Amino acid sequence: MTTERKKLYRKFLIGYVGCFSLPLFAPIFSLAQGASWRPVIVGMPVYLTFLAGITYQFAKEFSALRRKERGESDLPKRRGYWEGD
Repeated sequence: MTTERKKLYRKFLIGYVGCFSLPLFAPIFSLAQGASWRPVIVGMPVYLTFLAGITYQFAKEFSALRRKERGESDLPKRRGYWEGD
């Protein structure tokens, strides 16, 4: 495993741990104050958006790293329908 791949895995491991710890803090504080699970349920769309964003960025960077390791160039630029060959 290359050092760049290890750096990528480490970066996103920290991101995932942070993202999964966010919903854990809300019930800890709300249950300590005598409230219910409502803060977690209300904030769930935000947590899921963060998780989707982290996952999308990981997939994007991982595929770029694989292309770089294989020696391939970046993706070709797409031409529009109106542009000729």
